[in-house]
Amino acid sequence: MSLRPIMLTRPPVEIMLDDGFWDELIEGGFRDVCVSWMAFLKEVEHGESLPTREEARPRVLSFFMDKGDQFEYVPIIKPDTSLYDGMTLYPPSRSDEFDSIFRELRDAFQRAKKKGINLYLFDDKSYFEISGYPAGPEGTRGFSCWNDPQVAEYLVARTRDYVNQLPMFSGIVLDGPDYKWEIAPGERDDLFAERCFCDHCQNAARLMGLDLMKLVDTLAEFKLEMQQLTDEKVEGFLLSTRGFLGATDWWLSHPELLDLMRFRYAAIENHLIREYEGIKKHLPEFTVMVSSRTPSYSALTGHALQRRNAYSDYQLPKLYLWAGNQPGFRYTVNNYANTLSEWNPSLSRKNVVGLTERIFGIEFPADYPVEKFDDPAPLSFYEQIAGDEMKKMIHLIGDVDKLIPFIALEHFGGPQIQPREVRDLLLTLENSGINRYIFFHYGVITEDVWSVLTEFSK
Repeated sequence: MSLRPIMLTRPPVEIMLDDGFWDELIEGGFRDVCVSWMAFLKEVEHGESLPTREEARPRVLSFFMDKGDQFEYVPIIKPDTSLYDGMTLYPPSRSDEFDSIFRELRDAFQRAKKKGINLYLFDDKSYFEISGYPAGPEGTRGFSCWNDPQVAEYLVARTRDYVNQLPMFSGIVLDGPDYKWEIAPGERDDLFAERCFCDHCQNAARLMGLDLMKLVDTLAEFKLEMQQLTDEKVEGFLLSTRGFLGATDWWLSHPELLDLMRFRYAAIENHLIREYEGIKKHLPEFTVMVSSRTPSYSALTGHALQRRNAYSDYQLPKLYLWAGNQPGFRYTVNNYANTLSEWNPSLSRKNVVGLTERIFGIEFPADYPVEKFDDPAPLSFYEQIAGDEMKKMIHLIGDVDKLIPFIALEHFGGPQIQPREVRDLLLTLENSGINRYIFFHYGVITEDVWSVLTEFSK
């Protein structure tokens, strides 16, 4: 067994001051570390409650002993403002009181490098107050829209700023961005609630000869179509969309949806190209890794995996497989089946299942139908469904050595996949020919999970 893992971390970064942290990772077979959320934790009266309930790693939990339970995040670097000249996006600053601990952390990173650890930055656009993305104008997604060229310019400047101050880092993971993909109403990633009508988005559509507002209307019309299904319609769709050319008539009858997909592809691709080329211009040896969703719905989120080798050094599709909460694969698939049933109560269960399978390009194992997706997954799920997702990744990317899937136990404190499932997942990764993965994240790892991870990394 020999998988090469990257460990992704989250605050408290203060635990990295102790060489024992790096030694623990090395002993476990981890020699690549991606430091997410470059922020110190400051005790405050009214802040974020920490540790979060999914935290399990003893080293993380020990940090919070004898402390309060409310913290704010403080960026570890003071920005070099000259790098952001001419921009309307500004990096966060911090007070001089953290200069001393910054120097300690910088020294710890340097010692880790000497121990043979490869260090990577992480760009998480969902947490602009940590990564340095200012909030965008009202009506955007919470940070300046990725169709704004300056967002990519800012990311390039921010990367240079980190590398100038922390030259031991040799690469960066670009997290997304993604368009939404869920259909369950009220979900964070509800694709029918995708709403950004800013000038940058409208101009990007206009350059493609498209009207953004018409594309949004098309999405609403498609939702209505999904709410008016009958057994006859579904059975006809399932019958007529078989084979390589089977879906041609359906797409030709929905040209605006195809335009929407083209727009999403172009928006994500143009943004990532700006980031990749901007980083390489200033840091030609810097490794740029780009994440996406799993192949079953990566296209819906705007990611064309076949094209991305031209603007990434490694691709990191998210093989997030848990059930119970977002953005797990089983959670999403279950949402589709349940939502289609709720919208169309007269639809037979057989056709709900058949349509869900066709949408995602999967087949449910006989011993693990979608009705059981909230239960722990058997080996058949990992061999059949997860295994096929891995084969899709390899095929689409074309070079298994350029592939580093994300795996995780859960997100946002939801139910975790079990240690036995982690082992089944890693075994399937290994059997597929994939030799690397990135684990999200250090803080959630119990001793049982640690034992499984290290079993496969030595």
